Order: sequence, then C-alpha cells, then structure tokens
Amino acid sequence: MVKRWKPIVLLLATFLLAVSLKNDFLYFLLGFELMVDLALFCQVNWLAGKVTARVQLPQPLVLRGENFQIRAELANDSRLPVPQLMLRLAVRAYPEREELLLKGKLMLDGRERGSLCFQLDSTHCGCLEIRPNQLVVTDFLGVFQRRCRVDSREKSLLFILPEVLRSKQPLAEAQGLFPEGEEDNGTQGTEAMDVSEIRSYREGDSLKQVHWKLTARLNELMVREMTDPTEKLTWLYLKLQESPQGPRVRSDPDAWDHFVETVASVSAALLNLEKRHMVVWMDGRDSTVVRHSVSDETSLQEMLCSLLRADTIPQGARSPALKEILSDETKASCIEIDLQGNLVRGEMP
Repeated sequence: MVKRWKPIVLLLATFLLAVSLKNDFLYFLLGFELMVDLALFCQVNWLAGKVTARVQLPQPLVLRGENFQIRAELANDSRLPVPQLMLRLAVRAYPEREELLLKGKLMLDGRERGSLCFQLDSTHCGCLEIRPNQLVVTDFLGVFQRRCRVDSREKSLLFILPEVLRSKQPLAEAQGLFPEGEEDNGTQGTEAMDVSEIRSYREGDSLKQVHWKLTARLNELMVREMTDPTEKLTWLYLKLQESPQGPRVRSDPDAWDHFVETVASVSAALLNLEKRHMVVWMDGRDSTVVRHSVSDETSLQEMLCSLLRADTIPQGARSPALKEILSDETKASCIEIDLQGNLVRGEMP
C-alpha cells in the first residue's frame, strides 16, 4: 500500500483544528473523514483480491526488424468497478539479464475484461522473458493504493530470429561454401537404416515410415526418423569461445547478431542442399553440450531458439574441440563457426 501519508495528514490536520478550536462541525468532519477512509480502505483491499493479469504473446517468434506487440489481459472478477489499474511488465533479455519496465493504466467496470498493449521493435536477435512485475489498484478518490498479488513465476518467452530467415538468401560468409550441384555424401532410403527418433508427422513424410502402434496409442500420427549408419553426416560446430583479445561478443548486440545470422545462413544453405545436419555447441552457463538435428525449417527455428538462450564460454575457460564430442567411429563433414562469424570447413575421420 502506498500514499498512506495523504489521509493521515488530512486526518491529523482536522483533528488538531477540532481540538484547538473546539468546533462541533470540525468534529463531525473528522468523523466523516474516518468513515470515508475506512470505506475506501475496505474497497481497495476487496478489489486487490479480485483483479488478475496475464501476459499473452500473439506470436512467440518474430524476425529481426519487425514490430511486435505484447498484450496484457486484465480481469476484474468483482461487481465493483476498478477506477484505475496500473500494470508494470518486466522484459529481460537473455543472458545479460537487463530489465526493461513497461507501464500502462486501465479502468475496468464490474465483471469486465480489458487489455493493455505495448508496442516494441525487434532491433537485435535474442530471447526476451516477459512477466508481470507489479499490479496496483486505486480507490475512487485516489487516496489508497494496493498492490495485487502477481505470480512472477508466470513467464512468457519471445524469440527474435535472424533476418536471413525472411529472405532465405545466404549471407556473404555462406556463399560459395557449398558449390551448386554438390552431391549428397549419403543416401536416405529404407534399407539398412536405423531409427534416430520418432516424431510427429510433418507434411511430405512418407506413410511407409509411420509408427502405427504408437500412433494408435497417442491418437496422433507418428513417424520414424531414419538414418543411414554409413551416411557421411554433416556437423555444424558453434565455437562459443570468447576471444581474450577482443570485447565480449555476447554483450555486443551487433556482434551477436552477426554470429547468429551466420549460423542461420549456413544451416539454411545445408537445408537447400537437402542435407540433414547436426548443430552442436557447449553452453557457457552450465558447460553442457547441446545438440540439435536440423532437417527442415521448423527444426531450424527450434535450434536457433535454443541458441539464443545460450551463453558464451568466458575468457580463460577451455572450449572442447569437435573431435572430443564426436565418437571415434563417426564419419562426418565438419563446419566450424566461431563467435566472429569465421567459417572453417573440414573432415572428421
């Protein structure tokens, strides 16, 4: 509760005048003020327990450069109107944890729903965590305010993906990396193949790969993702090692944008060649190895969303080589991308 000093100062002033002047009207005014303050206090406390707020994102994925809208849905479950609601949203970017506070005000009648819209622009690639930070209700006279209970654990994630996904044209760093007409080093068929995963059906999948037993159990069409054990895989290794000489890339939005755009461009170029590939990196937050299989545009977006939440390996810490992650039996074509966007193509024995 805030602004409690206003009614207290007014009551104190009326009390001192009534005592000093011994005026009956001032005593009546003092009692009237006490009754009004008590009524307003009860009203604002009642409304504070009847108001809820929820954050809704029209789209969880946007491309860099696009405007997007954050919508907060407010509900008044009481029969009394709410003279004023003030909502504050906290927007935090991964992994820097820099918070931006958005504020908005709204009036609601009894049993009414309303919304507050906040317009933002996606200047840089990243992941935004959006959550209600504070919800305040005010009485009719603006004397009392009360903070409503807000579930700060209720979070919404918004991913700002690279702009290259819009044009689907490779960046200069990826052009010429894969010559046109390059033959695939592996063939995908149905003979002598292993099941790498079972997933939901996607448009274009063959019905021969449907897993009928699991489909009947889950009441959803499931298919087997097949992999040839003799296929020469393509690995895309993201070396998230910060350079000891230069500034920290993860703290520089322009440098991070360049890195993510390069990764998206190379992965899209592999998809254009119909090359299913594996993207791997080590997350600097918990030193875990993250792997993503990219076979279509949906899995490409999922991989980028995971990358946008990752942190880089700090200066001085050791970054593992790809041969330490892959098994000795793995036969692979390797493409390494560092944080500066430099590309190195090689072969893994």
